[in-house]
Amino acid sequence: MRDLAYNPAASSLALTIPMNVGALLKLQLARFRVAMLRGTRLPTYLGLLVTLLVLSIFTSNERVIRATLQRLDNVVYDQRFNILTGTQRAGTQKIVIVDYDERSLAAEGQWPWSRFKLADLVTKLADLGVLVVGFDVFFPENDRNLAVELGQRVEEDPDMAAQVGTLMSQLDTDILRNALDADRAFANSMAVTDVVLGFSFLSNDERRSGVLPQPLFSMEPEMAVRLDLAEQQGYIGNVDVLQSAASGAGFFDTVPDVDGVIRRSPLFMRFRDQLYPALALEMARLYYFEDDFTLEPDRDAAGAINGLRGIKMGQILIPTDDQGRVAVPYIGPLRSYPYISATDILRGTLSDTQKELLFNSLVLVGTTSVGLYDLRATPVGAVYPGVEVHANMLNAILNSSPEIVIDGNAVEDTGESTMSAIQAELRKAQLNPFPSRPGWEEGAVIAAIVVIGLVLSLVYPHLGPALLATSSLTFLLGLTMLNFHLWNRYNLDISLVILLLLIILIATVNMTYGFLREGLNKKVIKNMFDQYVPPAHIDAMLNDPEKYNFAGESKELSVLFSDIRNFTTISEKLTAVELKSMLNEFFTPITGIIFEHNGTIDKYVGDMVMAFWGAPLDDAEHRMHAVQAALKMLAKVEELKPLFREKGLPEVNIGVGINSGMMSVGDMGSTYRRSYTVLGDAVNLGSRLEGITKAYGVKLLIGEHTYAGLTGILCRQVDKVQVKGKEEPICIYQPLCTFDEASDALKALVEEYHRAYGHYLKQQWDAAEQLFRRLQQVDPDTQLYAIYLQRIATLRKQALPQNWDGTYRHTSK
Repeated sequence: MRDLAYNPAASSLALTIPMNVGALLKLQLARFRVAMLRGTRLPTYLGLLVTLLVLSIFTSNERVIRATLQRLDNVVYDQRFNILTGTQRAGTQKIVIVDYDERSLAAEGQWPWSRFKLADLVTKLADLGVLVVGFDVFFPENDRNLAVELGQRVEEDPDMAAQVGTLMSQLDTDILRNALDADRAFANSMAVTDVVLGFSFLSNDERRSGVLPQPLFSMEPEMAVRLDLAEQQGYIGNVDVLQSAASGAGFFDTVPDVDGVIRRSPLFMRFRDQLYPALALEMARLYYFEDDFTLEPDRDAAGAINGLRGIKMGQILIPTDDQGRVAVPYIGPLRSYPYISATDILRGTLSDTQKELLFNSLVLVGTTSVGLYDLRATPVGAVYPGVEVHANMLNAILNSSPEIVIDGNAVEDTGESTMSAIQAELRKAQLNPFPSRPGWEEGAVIAAIVVIGLVLSLVYPHLGPALLATSSLTFLLGLTMLNFHLWNRYNLDISLVILLLLIILIATVNMTYGFLREGLNKKVIKNMFDQYVPPAHIDAMLNDPEKYNFAGESKELSVLFSDIRNFTTISEKLTAVELKSMLNEFFTPITGIIFEHNGTIDKYVGDMVMAFWGAPLDDAEHRMHAVQAALKMLAKVEELKPLFREKGLPEVNIGVGINSGMMSVGDMGSTYRRSYTVLGDAVNLGSRLEGITKAYGVKLLIGEHTYAGLTGILCRQVDKVQVKGKEEPICIYQPLCTFDEASDALKALVEEYHRAYGHYLKQQWDAAEQLFRRLQQVDPDTQLYAIYLQRIATLRKQALPQNWDGTYRHTSK
């Protein structure tokens, strides 16, 4: 038999495959794809690509992209307020909301109330010790004066003069007119305490009614040109008599985001290059008796104005964005401030607790009535009174600290001046009650994207699915907690969504890659092993494909060679179709037996089948399984003989050789064809053992390393041989059956044979010859006895060396 086990690239059919350039290119591309998916380079490259994509999204100026990111950031922004409810600081100053609510409207009449009633409200608030009263409502028209209206009716209708009689002479007096002048009464009431009226700007309407209050200050020409503050087009102010009497006025406009939620509100607005305060800022101005207001521009290294830092009220710097807006620092949900119904003040039904609340307080007069349409959507509530928005802004302004200066820049009056720049920035942020997005935020997020993207791109490809999912969730949670901590402790509004998106995308890329790689590995495993290993092996490999690879490795295995005896003679008697049919009927049950005993088919070459045990799945009992399979194969051949005779096919006999030892196993071959096979001296010896079975007239031989690992198998030592191509002699054995299957007679026969063989090795020729002849008489079908009788006859005539150990040299394969 040709020794085909030595050629690792030998194909089962030994075909030469012609390949054109296109097919070769297609094959190389397929192999490149498999190689990329097997390694970690592809997910690393994809992770870096995702990092660049996320970086480009964050720095993009496209309106759609910016709006989408802003909407997502708004979701995080809102959740921080809701999850960390109550973490915003309330000031030591008392802020109370006087509410003309549903109960007040039912008791005092529909809105608008007479200004006599409002005058009475202001007077009573002043008597209760309120310091500043702010109205979240404007008064653009004069209130009705009954005396004036009656005089007009008399002038228009002479019959009316006759009816009123002598009263007509009194209608021209200033006393009656003034007594019925509600505007004058309301204006006079403002003398007893500081009152701030509200007004509204119109951004796209040039309509102007009422009068504007005095501005905070006029913008300097350079700032007016350089700053991008939106210019208001019109306004709705208060009537002159009221505005002249009030201590001040502030606009109550709030500007919702695109989703209708009020997260930011302007602190000042621009009209004709003059700046006007919001209602909350004006109330704080009166509370602090502060008239020193200046804009703080953001300057570049050259000193040029390139934005706005905020507005300075005395020593207090209130950070704003370039449009003069601040993030409204909601301290909690609806009614986080005390509410008092206006009718209780007007009717004197206040409790002692309410009176205590109003003493030395700042009061905002507004409404929670649904019918008056002053309800807004905010991060802390979908239905939130507009007046409480102003209360939150007022609270933050009153809670602001003086600006700090570090090394010549603004220092807190505590005198600390040795902090690092980062500590100084965090300290400033911590002292600032308004949530803010600092100027360095964009650079910090870009740096975080780069660092996180690089780390995850390099690390994630090496993690398994469970660890990848766990680490991703941990990272997402950790970043979220850090972001919320910066918000809670330092009021820093740092973009979070873009970083979460980066982690999710890189994790998704690696999970998708892992899924595809697992599918590819399973497909490769199935395609490679489907016809070579048992289905149970394939299932095990598919369940854990990472555990198996096709790279070459050395391990201890058992290899089996089986060959049909006299195959050349048999093939000459059959046509090609008959020969194919016979081989199929023979190899099918033989392959089934190998699979049943956990073997792997290496190859079929003509009449020869080669199999091995211990790879790709580890098998600690590879010796036992190989021998058991061989014994079953021999039994199956005996079962096939009568079946073949019935079909007119020749009788088939086989020889089997098994050897165990260190072998190289893996996916080997050429670019054109590869196979999963074994190589090594131990493999070659297995082939030699199959070849010399005919020399001993036995059907199965195993090497000494295979025999050493067997238990429960009855074997006899056939010889000690030196096969062709090997210098070291080995002992070879013939497995006969399991001990359980062996009869007592067979066991006695094997024992007697070993005694005869022992005499043979000791050159006790007479004793050996006597036993071998008796064995030959008892078991005449065993050719082995005759072989030793012939050797004894030859060796008697020879002078053997002193170190003779019975080794027999075979000169053929």
